[in-house]
Amino acid sequence: MKFFIAGGGTGGHFYPALAVAEELKKRGAKIYYFGTEKGIESKKDFPSEKKFLYNITGVRGKNSLHAVLSGYKLLRTSLSIAKIVKKEKPDAVLCFGGYTSVPLGLAAVMTGVPLFIHEQNSVPSYANLFLSKFAKKIFLTFDYSKKFFSEKKAVVTGLPVRKQIKDDINEEKTIARKKLGLKDKKTVLIFGGSQGSKRLSQIGFELAKNLRDIQFIVIGGKHYQKPSHIPENSYYFEYIDRIGLAYASSDIVISRSGASSTYEIMLSGKFAIFVPYPYAASDHQFFNVFWLEEKGLCKVIRESDLSVENIIPVLKSEELPLKKIEKGLKNLSVYDSEKIIVDRMLDELDKL
Repeated sequence: MKFFIAGGGTGGHFYPALAVAEELKKRGAKIYYFGTEKGIESKKDFPSEKKFLYNITGVRGKNSLHAVLSGYKLLRTSLSIAKIVKKEKPDAVLCFGGYTSVPLGLAAVMTGVPLFIHEQNSVPSYANLFLSKFAKKIFLTFDYSKKFFSEKKAVVTGLPVRKQIKDDINEEKTIARKKLGLKDKKTVLIFGGSQGSKRLSQIGFELAKNLRDIQFIVIGGKHYQKPSHIPENSYYFEYIDRIGLAYASSDIVISRSGASSTYEIMLSGKFAIFVPYPYAASDHQFFNVFWLEEKGLCKVIRESDLSVENIIPVLKSEELPLKKIEKGLKNLSVYDSEKIIVDRMLDELDKL
C-alpha cells in the first residue's frame, strides 16, 4: 500500500495527519508527505518515505494581487505533484484541510486517484468544502460539521491524536507532575494551542497572584515574551512537547478551542474554560465547544468577557462534578480515531 498525505501549516492540521500516518505505517503502508516550506512540517519529523515541501501560501483574506499570485502557485504546485502521483501510483490520497492540502487534493482529482479528506473543525475550511466534491469519504471530528457535507460521504470519526499524547494523558497524576517538576497540589493548565496566546498567558499569571493555593502551568508559545518575574506558584514553559503530561497533571484547563486542543482535553476528561480565538475563520473555535457547554461539560468565555473576576469563582468552586464531567467527556470522544479512519479508507478501496 502507498498513501500520499497532506496537512500542515499549523499543528492543528499536521498532528492529526501524523497520527494517521503512524497507524498506516503499522499496517505496512508507504507514506509520502506533502506540506509547505514555512509551516510546522518544515521543522518536525513525519513518518514518511519521502517528504515534499513547497513554497505556497493561502488565498483567503488576501488582497487581489496576492490572491492571484497565491492561486497561481497553488495551481503550478498541483501540476508538479500530479507528475509525482502519476509516477508513484499511490493507492489513495488523504488531505487534512487548509491551503497546504489543496495542491495534493487537486493532483488526486487530475489523476483519478481516490481522495479522502478529514475536517478537524466544526466549520469546514474552504479547502475541504471544495475538495469534498471529489472525495470518496469525508471524515469529521464533530457531528456539527455534517450539515456542510454530503450525507452519503460524511462519517464522524473524531480527531486522530498521537499515541504519545494518549499514553501520557493516562499517566497517574502525581507521577505526571513529578515528570514536569511540579508540586503535588491542585493544578490549572493554561495554554493557547500550538500558536500560544499572549492574552491567556497574561491571565494565567494574574490568576496565580490571586490564588496562591493553586499552582499554574502556563505555556506561552514562541510569540510570548516571558515576564522577568512570575509568581512562585506558576511554572512557565514556552512549549511542552509531551502535552499529555500537562493534561494528566492538571485538574482544570484554560485553553483556546482549536480542534486539537479541544479533542485532547476531551480525551483527558478535564473540565475546561474555553476562550475561543476571536479571529478564527467563521468563528469555528466557538462552534467546536458550544455544544459541550450545553451539556454542562465545560465553560465558554468570549475573549471580550475574559477577566480574572470571571474565572476565579470557577477555579475556587467546590461544586464542580469533575468525575461526572470526566466520564461525560470521554464518552463523547473517540479514542482510536486514526484506526477508524484507516479502516474506512481500506474498506472503500476494497470496493474499487
